[in-house]
This record gives sequence, C-alpha cells and structure tokens, in this order.
Amino acid sequence: MGYPSLESHLPSSHAPLLPPGIFLSISDTQASDGNFLLHHFISNYVKADQNVVLVGLAGIMVHYTMVGRKLGVNLATARTKGNFHFVDGLTQLTDYAAPNKEYLPMPNTTPAPAPVSASPSTPRIPTTRTAPPAAAPVLSYSPKLLDFYKFLENLVRDVAKGPVSPGGKKQLCLILDDLSVLLNCGWPCREVLALVRYLKQLVAKHNGTLITLVHADGVMSEEVSQDGLVKGVFYEADYIIDVRGLDSGGSRDVHGQLSMLHGPGYLLKQRAGQVKENEWPALTLHYKILDNNVEVFAKGYSSGVL
Repeated sequence: MGYPSLESHLPSSHAPLLPPGIFLSISDTQASDGNFLLHHFISNYVKADQNVVLVGLAGIMVHYTMVGRKLGVNLATARTKGNFHFVDGLTQLTDYAAPNKEYLPMPNTTPAPAPVSASPSTPRIPTTRTAPPAAAPVLSYSPKLLDFYKFLENLVRDVAKGPVSPGGKKQLCLILDDLSVLLNCGWPCREVLALVRYLKQLVAKHNGTLITLVHADGVMSEEVSQDGLVKGVFYEADYIIDVRGLDSGGSRDVHGQLSMLHGPGYLLKQRAGQVKENEWPALTLHYKILDNNVEVFAKGYSSGVL
C-alpha cells in the first residue's frame, strides 16, 4: 500500500484509506512538489478496490500511469474495471482565458419619471438612471467552471451508484491535482473557492473523500488571489498536509518536511466528539523520495544521521 512509512502517521480508523466524508488539503511549493502524496492515496484506494476520480489539471494520464507502475498499481486495468476515472481538466475547461465579458451581469437601465416642469410649455426630457446590478449566483461569472462542476457532479453520482463490492459499498475519493492552475488560467479566486465548496458538499453527500493540491509558496503569498485561495482552501479543510523544503537548505538524505495540521473541520468534529483523540496527530516529519518509494521519518532520524 502506497508508502508504508507514511501510513502510521495518517488516521488509523479506516487505514489504509482516509475516513469518509473528510476534506484533505495538500499544499506545496515550487521547490518541493507535493504530488507524490497524491500517488500514495491513489495507490491505496485502487489496491483496496475502491473508486477514484482523478481530475488532472497539472498532470496527465501517462504520468500517473507510469508512477503507478512503480508503486505496483495498474491504473489502465483499474480504469477498465471502472474503479479509476481520469478527467483531463484543461480539456473540459476549453476557455483558458478569464471569463468572457458577455456573461457578466449588465446594468439595468430603467426610465426614470421626468421632473415636474414649472412651465407647461417646457418639454419633458426623458432621463434614464442606472440601477445597481443584482447579486449574481456563485459561479455565474464562469459558465465553463459551472459546466465543469456539473460534469463532475454527474460523474461522481454515476460512480457512487456503481456495483457494490463483496465488502459493501465502495468508498469514493475525488482528487484535484492542482487548484492553482485554475487561477493561472484566469478564473478569479472567488470562483475557484466556490468550486471547492461545491465539490466538498458533493463528495460528503456520497460519503466520500476530497483531496486537493494547491501551491503555497512564500513568494506567491504576495499575490492576493493566490494567498486568498490557499487560506480559503485551508478554511474548508478537515486535514492539512504542508510540504516544504528544509529551512537549512538542500540535503542528500532529507528532501523536505511534511507538516500534518488540523483544519477547522477537524477541530469542530473534535469538539463534537466525532473523532477520536489524536486521530490525526499534529506533527512535523521529514521525507526522502526514492525511485519507487518515499521514506517518512521523525526529524533527526534519517538513515544518513543514524
């Protein structure tokens, strides 16, 4: 299953899967790519004969297939069986530029009553006044993004209605490999966050799990939209894994660190007694990426140090 050394640090109640109905947000930087964590969860769900819907916004099917082979997973076979579904996000979102202006709400112009004339001989000149535009529903500015959500909604519903395995109903996992791509394609932060909320509710409705990846570089935090996206996604998440490089710089035996964090959703469930104590311990780990595995260990316990 995935990376064995990582399993012990993940919630154990549904191991090797994540608990159903939760939202896991993975953040990374350009120097420390967190995509290897997506491969871990894809491998675990496919090997457990569960359903995976992967939305590729940054990666392509060939990439995931090649990495899957190194982890002992044949995604082509899983796709044929109906357990694995790959969606090319940028093919679905054919408009790469910002939303077209023709979809923006136009101001309403209504004739205003003419002022009362002091003299009956003075002609009345009709005037117009501009009414403020009505509040548009969420995602209305981005019809392609709305169509994209509807496509995923239909796909998730069909997958959830699929055949039941001998062990019961299969668990669904929806993965988006890089939300930052949507910002780079021109969609505003508000619309991307709305899409995340919609997908979170959709997956929870089917008792599934949502996993997203987003860039959280310190340099990019100066960009209002990128910083707002990261904070907005974190606010919606139950669990957070932050992937970053070492503060001391590069190392041959340690490639970076993983910070396992609690999201607001986890804290609310903890107060309500819906999760076990230390179900997701908050801690920082180090990792090293190998050819067909990732070693995860406590700080200061790498093989090069011991």
